[in-house]
Amino acid sequence: MRAVVKDRSGRIIEDTGWKKTNTLTKNFYAFLRAAMGATNTSVVRDDGTTGTIEAPNGGAHYFIWEAAGEENDAWGLVAGTGTTSPTRDDYKLESKIPHGTGAGQLYYYASGVVYGADYIEVRRSFGNQSGAEITINEVGLLARYYDVDAGVYQSALIARSLFTLSIPDGGIATIYYRISG
Repeated sequence: MRAVVKDRSGRIIEDTGWKKTNTLTKNFYAFLRAAMGATNTSVVRDDGTTGTIEAPNGGAHYFIWEAAGEENDAWGLVAGTGTTSPTRDDYKLESKIPHGTGAGQLYYYASGVVYGADYIEVRRSFGNQSGAEITINEVGLLARYYDVDAGVYQSALIARSLFTLSIPDGGIATIYYRISG
């Protein structure tokens, strides 16, 4: 993972460099099972309930979706203030920072996905228009998938890491969350 933080004038005030932080959850492996076995697979949704990932072979829906649009904090790369160590059983951030421009909120720009020969990377910028500095302590990847039990798209946490950085009021941070092998 890496973050680049800029102040309100666009000057880089911090570049964390790449840090190894990934904690893949059991949900990540559920998506692999669904893909490799071409079978519907149980998953824990971000609200703690159980759902079922639609098998990717013949389903008419997106299998796993990380490219969330601007102002959307329901999936994609998300940030929070929690400090509890990540575990494979995590299904949500401990304390997600909501999208917005008020106190304790971050502006969520669109998240994008970049692929390399041996990695997948989700990138997203977060703007701080809250009036005060905001400190991020945790970062996660919420995957959007079609849930055959609910008959709608749901979100499931596939990775969560502790990663602390502060964004000054008027500043912006771009976070790069890379899963590599």
